[in-house]
Amino acid sequence: MFWLCAQICLSRWLCLLSLYAASATVTIMIDDINDHAPRFVQSVYRATMSESLSRGASIISVSATDRDIGSNAKLVYTLREQDREHFYISSIEATNTGVLKVFKVSGCHE
Repeated sequence: MFWLCAQICLSRWLCLLSLYAASATVTIMIDDINDHAPRFVQSVYRATMSESLSRGASIISVSATDRDIGSNAKLVYTLREQDREHFYISSIEATNTGVLKVFKVSGCHE
């Protein structure tokens, strides 16, 4: 199992000012049992999202490489159970990328 953290912040201006900012760190994992370990292109991904995003809206794309060949190079991205309350990730086979998406938005005023 290989993983990285994506840091998500609700509302860029609130996060810059540190006023009532909501933020989350999401752990994205790749399950791989082949010869070569996958490697994420970046060690940390950062994104800012609006509370007005609806369910299914894309937040950020993540990418990894794998030196395996053919179907063994296919990457499947997953999230930790606790991160699935607010986010989900779609694996895009054609590009070996993962797209982190909104499952449920919780704002500062809930």
